[in-house]
Amino acid sequence: MENVVEDYLVIGKEKYPVKKCEIEQSKLKFYPENPRVYSVLNINNYVPTQKEIEELMCKKDHVKRLKESIKSNGGLIDPIIVRDGDFVVLEGNSRLAAYRMLSIQDPIKWSKIKAMILPRDIPDSAVFALIGQYHIIGRKDWEPYEQAGYLSRTLSKSNQTPEMLASNLGISVSDIKKLLSVYEYMIEKNDNHPSKWSYYEELLKNRGIKKAFNEIPELEDKIIDDIKNDRIKMAIDVRKLGDISKVNDKLSKKILREIANGEEDIYSGFDIVASSGKMDNNYQMISNFRKKITDESFGKRLLNDDNLKDIEFELKKIERTVSVLLKNIERRKDE
Repeated sequence: MENVVEDYLVIGKEKYPVKKCEIEQSKLKFYPENPRVYSVLNINNYVPTQKEIEELMCKKDHVKRLKESIKSNGGLIDPIIVRDGDFVVLEGNSRLAAYRMLSIQDPIKWSKIKAMILPRDIPDSAVFALIGQYHIIGRKDWEPYEQAGYLSRTLSKSNQTPEMLASNLGISVSDIKKLLSVYEYMIEKNDNHPSKWSYYEELLKNRGIKKAFNEIPELEDKIIDDIKNDRIKMAIDVRKLGDISKVNDKLSKKILREIANGEEDIYSGFDIVASSGKMDNNYQMISNFRKKITDESFGKRLLNDDNLKDIEFELKKIERTVSVLLKNIERRKDE
Protein backbone atom coordinates (compact mmCIF):
# COMPACT_ATOMS: atom_id res chain seq x y z
CA MET A 1 0.00 0.00 0.00
CA GLU A 2 1.13 3.55 -0.77
CA ASN A 3 -0.01 7.03 0.33
CA VAL A 4 -2.10 5.60 3.18
CA VAL A 5 -4.60 7.94 4.85
CA GLU A 6 -6.59 6.81 7.91
CA ASP A 7 -10.32 7.60 7.78
CA TYR A 8 -13.68 6.05 8.60
CA LEU A 9 -16.78 4.99 6.68
CA VAL A 10 -20.34 5.09 8.03
CA ILE A 11 -22.40 2.02 7.14
CA GLY A 12 -25.86 2.04 8.63
CA LYS A 13 -25.30 3.68 11.99
CA GLU A 14 -21.82 2.26 12.55
CA LYS A 15 -18.45 3.83 11.86
CA TYR A 16 -15.77 1.55 10.42
CA PRO A 17 -12.09 2.53 10.21
CA VAL A 18 -10.74 2.54 6.65
CA LYS A 19 -7.44 3.13 4.90
CA LYS A 20 -7.44 5.21 1.75
CA CYS A 21 -4.46 4.30 -0.38
CA GLU A 22 -3.07 3.05 -3.66
CA ILE A 23 -2.67 -0.72 -3.91
CA GLU A 24 -1.29 -3.18 -6.43
CA GLN A 25 -4.33 -4.17 -8.50
CA SER A 26 -2.77 -7.57 -9.24
CA LYS A 27 -3.23 -8.50 -5.54
CA LEU A 28 -6.96 -7.89 -5.63
CA LYS A 29 -9.72 -10.45 -6.12
CA PHE A 30 -13.11 -10.15 -7.76
CA TYR A 31 -16.15 -10.57 -5.53
CA PRO A 32 -17.64 -14.01 -6.39
CA GLU A 33 -21.12 -12.79 -5.38
CA ASN A 34 -21.04 -10.03 -8.01
CA PRO A 35 -24.51 -10.36 -9.62
CA ARG A 36 -23.22 -9.22 -13.00
CA VAL A 37 -21.42 -12.54 -13.41
CA TYR A 38 -23.14 -14.76 -10.88
CA SER A 39 -26.10 -15.69 -13.07
CA VAL A 40 -23.78 -16.77 -15.87
CA LEU A 41 -20.93 -18.51 -14.04
CA ASN A 42 -22.33 -19.59 -10.69
CA ILE A 43 -24.53 -22.38 -12.03
CA ASN A 44 -25.61 -25.25 -9.75
CA ASN A 45 -23.60 -23.71 -6.88
CA TYR A 46 -20.38 -23.84 -8.89
CA VAL A 47 -17.96 -21.20 -7.60
CA PRO A 48 -16.24 -19.48 -10.54
CA THR A 49 -12.48 -19.00 -10.55
CA GLN A 50 -10.94 -15.55 -10.53
CA LYS A 51 -9.80 -16.10 -14.12
CA GLU A 52 -13.33 -16.97 -15.25
CA ILE A 53 -14.76 -13.89 -13.57
CA GLU A 54 -12.12 -11.61 -15.08
CA GLU A 55 -12.62 -13.04 -18.57
CA LEU A 56 -16.36 -12.52 -18.40
CA MET A 57 -16.14 -9.04 -16.89
CA CYS A 58 -13.71 -7.93 -19.57
CA LYS A 59 -16.21 -8.94 -22.26
CA LYS A 60 -18.92 -6.68 -20.84
CA ASP A 61 -19.68 -3.59 -22.92
CA HIS A 62 -19.95 -1.35 -19.86
CA VAL A 63 -16.45 -2.43 -18.74
CA LYS A 64 -15.02 -1.62 -22.18
CA ARG A 65 -16.60 1.84 -21.99
CA LEU A 66 -15.34 2.27 -18.43
CA LYS A 67 -11.82 1.37 -19.52
CA GLU A 68 -11.79 4.21 -22.04
CA SER A 69 -13.22 6.63 -19.48
CA ILE A 70 -10.57 5.73 -16.88
CA LYS A 71 -7.86 6.01 -19.52
CA SER A 72 -8.98 9.49 -20.58
CA ASN A 73 -9.19 10.64 -16.94
CA GLY A 74 -5.78 9.19 -16.09
CA GLY A 75 -7.19 7.04 -13.29
CA LEU A 76 -10.15 6.57 -10.97
CA ILE A 77 -12.31 9.34 -9.60
CA ASP A 78 -13.94 7.11 -6.95
CA PRO A 79 -11.82 4.47 -5.16
CA ILE A 80 -12.79 0.83 -5.18
CA ILE A 81 -13.71 -0.69 -1.80
CA VAL A 82 -11.64 -3.68 -0.67
CA ARG A 83 -11.87 -5.99 2.34
CA ASP A 84 -8.54 -6.35 4.13
CA GLY A 85 -7.13 -9.84 4.57
CA ASP A 86 -8.51 -11.56 1.48
CA PHE A 87 -8.36 -8.37 -0.64
CA VAL A 88 -11.74 -9.04 -2.22
CA VAL A 89 -13.16 -6.04 -4.08
CA LEU A 90 -16.61 -5.58 -2.55
CA GLU A 91 -17.42 -2.49 -4.63
CA GLY A 92 -15.75 -1.69 -7.94
CA ASN A 93 -15.39 -5.03 -9.74
CA SER A 94 -16.03 -3.37 -13.11
CA ARG A 95 -13.30 -0.81 -12.38
CA LEU A 96 -10.89 -3.60 -11.43
CA ALA A 97 -11.65 -5.40 -14.71
CA ALA A 98 -11.05 -2.15 -16.62
CA TYR A 99 -7.69 -1.74 -14.88
CA ARG A 100 -6.74 -5.31 -15.77
CA MET A 101 -7.47 -4.52 -19.43
CA LEU A 102 -5.46 -1.29 -19.25
CA SER A 103 -2.50 -3.03 -17.58
CA ILE A 104 -2.14 -5.27 -20.62
CA GLN A 105 -1.38 -2.14 -22.64
CA ASP A 106 0.81 -0.47 -19.98
CA PRO A 107 1.66 -2.70 -16.96
CA ILE A 108 3.54 0.01 -15.07
CA LYS A 109 1.10 2.91 -15.45
CA TRP A 110 -1.90 0.83 -14.46
CA SER A 111 -0.29 -1.34 -11.78
CA LYS A 112 -1.75 0.57 -8.83
CA ILE A 113 -5.38 1.46 -8.20
CA LYS A 114 -7.03 3.89 -5.79
CA ALA A 115 -8.72 1.93 -2.99
CA MET A 116 -10.48 2.17 0.35
CA ILE A 117 -9.56 -0.76 2.62
CA LEU A 118 -12.22 -1.99 5.05
CA PRO A 119 -11.37 -4.01 8.19
CA ARG A 120 -10.94 -7.74 7.58
CA ASP A 121 -13.45 -8.54 10.34
CA ILE A 122 -16.24 -6.31 8.99
CA PRO A 123 -19.54 -8.22 9.50
CA ASP A 124 -21.43 -9.65 6.53
CA SER A 125 -24.46 -7.53 7.43
CA ALA A 126 -22.37 -4.38 6.98
CA VAL A 127 -21.05 -5.66 3.64
CA PHE A 128 -24.63 -6.29 2.50
CA ALA A 129 -25.76 -2.84 3.61
CA LEU A 130 -22.80 -1.21 1.87
CA ILE A 131 -23.38 -2.96 -1.45
CA GLY A 132 -27.12 -2.44 -1.17
CA GLN A 133 -26.62 1.29 -0.72
CA TYR A 134 -24.65 1.41 -3.97
CA HIS A 135 -26.58 -0.94 -6.21
CA ILE A 136 -30.12 -1.37 -4.86
CA ILE A 137 -31.13 2.04 -3.51
CA GLY A 138 -28.28 4.19 -4.86
CA ARG A 139 -27.36 4.50 -8.50
CA LYS A 140 -29.13 1.20 -9.27
CA ASP A 141 -26.71 0.17 -12.00
CA TRP A 142 -27.50 -3.47 -11.34
CA GLU A 143 -30.49 -4.74 -13.28
CA PRO A 144 -33.54 -5.83 -11.21
CA TYR A 145 -32.65 -9.50 -11.80
CA GLU A 146 -29.17 -8.88 -10.39
CA GLN A 147 -30.53 -6.95 -7.41
CA ALA A 148 -33.05 -9.68 -6.64
CA GLY A 149 -30.42 -12.41 -7.01
CA TYR A 150 -28.16 -10.69 -4.51
CA LEU A 151 -31.06 -10.30 -2.07
CA SER A 152 -32.05 -13.96 -2.50
CA ARG A 153 -28.52 -15.25 -1.86
CA THR A 154 -28.15 -12.97 1.15
CA LEU A 155 -31.32 -14.43 2.65
CA SER A 156 -30.23 -18.02 1.99
CA LYS A 157 -26.77 -17.52 3.51
CA SER A 158 -27.77 -15.53 6.58
CA ASN A 159 -30.32 -15.51 9.36
CA GLN A 160 -31.88 -12.33 8.05
CA THR A 161 -35.50 -11.95 6.98
CA PRO A 162 -36.96 -9.76 4.22
CA GLU A 163 -38.03 -7.38 6.99
CA MET A 164 -34.45 -7.13 8.27
CA LEU A 165 -33.08 -6.56 4.76
CA ALA A 166 -35.67 -3.85 4.18
CA SER A 167 -34.69 -2.14 7.42
CA ASN A 168 -30.97 -2.29 6.57
CA LEU A 169 -31.56 -0.80 3.13
CA GLY A 170 -34.26 1.66 4.08
CA ILE A 171 -36.76 0.38 1.52
CA SER A 172 -40.18 -1.25 1.89
CA VAL A 173 -40.65 -4.94 2.62
CA SER A 174 -43.15 -5.11 -0.24
CA ASP A 175 -40.50 -3.91 -2.71
CA ILE A 176 -38.10 -6.63 -1.56
CA LYS A 177 -40.81 -9.30 -1.74
CA LYS A 178 -41.77 -8.22 -5.27
CA LEU A 179 -38.16 -8.51 -6.40
CA LEU A 180 -37.81 -11.92 -4.77
CA SER A 181 -41.08 -13.25 -6.20
CA VAL A 182 -40.11 -12.44 -9.78
CA TYR A 183 -36.58 -13.79 -9.28
CA GLU A 184 -37.79 -17.04 -7.74
CA TYR A 185 -40.31 -17.47 -10.57
CA MET A 186 -37.56 -17.05 -13.15
CA ILE A 187 -35.38 -19.58 -11.34
CA GLU A 188 -38.34 -21.99 -11.20
CA LYS A 189 -38.85 -21.54 -14.95
CA ASN A 190 -35.12 -21.99 -15.61
CA ASP A 191 -34.59 -18.57 -17.19
CA ASN A 192 -31.54 -16.67 -15.92
CA HIS A 193 -31.49 -13.93 -18.54
CA PRO A 194 -31.67 -10.51 -16.81
CA SER A 195 -33.08 -8.97 -19.99
CA LYS A 196 -36.25 -11.06 -19.61
CA TRP A 197 -37.05 -9.71 -16.13
CA SER A 198 -39.77 -7.31 -17.27
CA TYR A 199 -41.60 -10.10 -19.13
CA TYR A 200 -41.96 -12.19 -15.96
CA GLU A 201 -42.79 -9.13 -13.90
CA GLU A 202 -45.73 -8.47 -16.24
CA LEU A 203 -46.84 -12.10 -15.96
CA LEU A 204 -46.93 -12.06 -12.18
CA LYS A 205 -48.66 -8.72 -11.64
CA ASN A 206 -51.43 -9.17 -14.23
CA ARG A 207 -54.58 -10.63 -12.66
CA GLY A 208 -56.05 -11.59 -16.02
CA ILE A 209 -52.97 -13.67 -16.82
CA LYS A 210 -53.06 -15.37 -13.41
CA LYS A 211 -56.70 -16.30 -14.00
CA ALA A 212 -55.91 -17.67 -17.47
CA PHE A 213 -53.00 -19.76 -16.15
CA ASN A 214 -55.20 -21.20 -13.38
CA GLU A 215 -57.90 -22.20 -15.86
CA ILE A 216 -55.54 -23.43 -18.61
CA PRO A 217 -52.33 -24.74 -16.95
CA GLU A 218 -50.66 -25.59 -20.28
CA LEU A 219 -50.99 -21.95 -21.33
CA GLU A 220 -48.34 -20.95 -18.79
CA ASP A 221 -45.77 -23.36 -20.24
CA LYS A 222 -46.49 -22.07 -23.75
CA ILE A 223 -46.07 -18.41 -22.82
CA ILE A 224 -42.84 -19.15 -20.89
CA ASP A 225 -41.51 -20.96 -23.96
CA ASP A 226 -42.49 -17.99 -26.16
CA ILE A 227 -40.64 -15.60 -23.84
CA LYS A 228 -37.51 -17.73 -23.79
CA ASN A 229 -37.47 -18.05 -27.57
CA ASP A 230 -38.17 -14.36 -28.29
CA ARG A 231 -41.56 -15.00 -29.88
CA ILE A 232 -43.01 -12.20 -27.75
CA LYS A 233 -41.45 -9.00 -29.06
CA MET A 234 -41.68 -6.74 -26.00
CA ALA A 235 -42.52 -7.23 -22.34
CA ILE A 236 -45.52 -4.91 -22.61
CA ASP A 237 -47.00 -7.28 -25.21
CA VAL A 238 -47.52 -9.83 -22.44
CA ARG A 239 -50.45 -7.67 -21.30
CA LYS A 240 -52.34 -8.70 -24.44
CA LEU A 241 -52.84 -12.10 -22.81
CA GLY A 242 -54.39 -10.44 -19.76
CA ASP A 243 -56.63 -8.30 -21.98
CA ILE A 244 -57.93 -11.43 -23.70
CA SER A 245 -58.53 -13.17 -20.37
CA LYS A 246 -60.44 -10.21 -18.89
CA VAL A 247 -63.12 -10.43 -21.59
CA ASN A 248 -64.04 -13.80 -20.04
CA ASP A 249 -66.52 -15.07 -22.64
CA LYS A 250 -66.68 -18.13 -24.89
CA LEU A 251 -64.62 -16.53 -27.64
CA SER A 252 -61.83 -15.31 -25.34
CA LYS A 253 -61.61 -18.69 -23.61
CA LYS A 254 -61.46 -20.43 -26.98
CA ILE A 255 -58.64 -18.13 -28.11
CA LEU A 256 -56.69 -18.74 -24.89
CA ARG A 257 -56.90 -22.49 -25.47
CA GLU A 258 -55.75 -22.02 -29.07
CA ILE A 259 -52.78 -19.95 -27.89
CA ALA A 260 -51.91 -22.71 -25.44
CA ASN A 261 -52.07 -25.25 -28.27
CA GLY A 262 -50.01 -23.11 -30.63
CA GLU A 263 -52.88 -22.57 -33.08
CA GLU A 264 -52.75 -18.82 -32.40
CA ASP A 265 -50.17 -16.54 -30.77
CA ILE A 266 -50.89 -13.65 -28.41
CA TYR A 267 -50.85 -11.17 -31.30
CA SER A 268 -53.32 -12.92 -33.60
CA GLY A 269 -55.41 -13.98 -30.61
CA PHE A 270 -55.61 -10.42 -29.33
CA ASP A 271 -56.64 -9.15 -32.77
CA ILE A 272 -59.44 -11.73 -33.01
CA VAL A 273 -60.91 -10.84 -29.61
CA ALA A 274 -60.41 -7.10 -30.14
CA SER A 275 -62.27 -7.26 -33.47
CA SER A 276 -65.30 -8.65 -31.62
CA GLY A 277 -65.62 -5.26 -29.87
CA LYS A 278 -65.57 -6.80 -26.41
CA MET A 279 -62.34 -5.12 -25.39
CA ASP A 280 -63.90 -1.67 -25.69
CA ASN A 281 -63.95 0.27 -22.43
CA ASN A 282 -67.74 0.61 -22.46
CA TYR A 283 -68.28 -3.11 -22.84
CA GLN A 284 -65.67 -3.95 -20.20
CA MET A 285 -67.12 -1.45 -17.74
CA ILE A 286 -70.67 -2.74 -18.13
CA SER A 287 -69.55 -6.38 -18.10
CA ASN A 288 -67.53 -5.89 -14.90
CA PHE A 289 -70.43 -4.07 -13.25
CA ARG A 290 -72.84 -6.87 -14.19
CA LYS A 291 -70.48 -9.53 -12.84
CA LYS A 292 -70.09 -7.60 -9.62
CA ILE A 293 -73.77 -7.11 -8.80
CA THR A 294 -74.82 -10.62 -9.91
CA ASP A 295 -72.28 -12.27 -7.66
CA GLU A 296 -74.11 -14.20 -4.94
CA SER A 297 -71.80 -13.03 -2.14
CA PHE A 298 -72.34 -9.40 -3.18
CA GLY A 299 -76.08 -9.81 -2.88
CA LYS A 300 -75.78 -11.26 0.62
CA ARG A 301 -73.50 -8.44 1.77
CA LEU A 302 -75.82 -5.84 0.26
CA LEU A 303 -78.88 -7.11 2.19
CA ASN A 304 -76.94 -6.83 5.46
CA ASP A 305 -75.85 -3.26 4.78
CA ASP A 306 -77.03 -0.52 7.15
CA ASN A 307 -77.74 1.88 4.26
CA LEU A 308 -80.44 -0.13 2.48
CA LYS A 309 -82.60 2.93 1.79
CA ASP A 310 -79.75 4.76 0.06
CA ILE A 311 -78.82 1.60 -1.86
CA GLU A 312 -82.43 1.14 -2.98
CA PHE A 313 -82.53 4.75 -4.20
CA GLU A 314 -79.33 4.29 -6.24
CA LEU A 315 -80.49 0.98 -7.72
CA LYS A 316 -83.77 2.56 -8.89
CA LYS A 317 -81.80 5.34 -10.59
CA ILE A 318 -79.66 2.67 -12.28
CA GLU A 319 -82.80 0.79 -13.31
CA ARG A 320 -84.27 3.89 -14.97
CA THR A 321 -80.98 4.68 -16.70
CA VAL A 322 -80.61 1.11 -17.98
CA SER A 323 -84.17 1.20 -19.31
CA VAL A 324 -83.43 4.39 -21.28
CA LEU A 325 -80.13 2.98 -22.61
CA LEU A 326 -81.82 -0.23 -23.78
CA LYS A 327 -84.52 1.75 -25.61
CA ASN A 328 -81.85 3.87 -27.33
CA ILE A 329 -79.93 0.76 -28.33
CA GLU A 330 -83.10 -0.75 -29.84
CA ARG A 331 -83.73 2.43 -31.83
CA ARG A 332 -80.12 2.41 -33.08
CA LYS A 333 -80.41 -1.23 -34.16
CA ASP A 334 -83.60 -0.45 -36.13
CA GLU A 335 -81.99 2.43 -38.04
